[in-house]
Amino acid sequence: MNFKLFKSVADCRNTNDFKNLAKAKLPAPIFHYIDGAADDEVTYRRNTAAYEQCDLIPNVLAGVEEVDTSVEIMGMKIDIPMFCSPTALQRLFHYDGERAVAKAAEKYGTLFGISSLGTVSLQEIGKTISTPKMFQFYCHKSPHE
Repeated sequence: MNFKLFKSVADCRNTNDFKNLAKAKLPAPIFHYIDGAADDEVTYRRNTAAYEQCDLIPNVLAGVEEVDTSVEIMGMKIDIPMFCSPTALQRLFHYDGERAVAKAAEKYGTLFGISSLGTVSLQEIGKTISTPKMFQFYCHKSPHE
């Protein structure tokens, strides 16, 4: 595949286009960090297979003046049925890192998950956005693990 075809996000039409753009733009270790999955990658393969079973077919709705896509997750109401999951070391692949994702989550009225390996402090995120937040915490058996 010629990755030079994808010069910007505007050129992307599907998830593979975004992946190819990232591969062309990012240093290999950072791309592979983002593209990789944990352990034996079983969940990664299952999620990919599940998405491949879905066809998104555009449909025009008539007579629908208002659509409510909000949902309650863990007692918090969010505007759309998805959220920004915790991702470690976000400033490796964007200069604003968690700041940018937090602002996007707030813009779209959804939950922002903050990684315990974040590159922006919890205090800053807390002061920056008002949207619901959750913290991913790794609990180790001892402080030396």
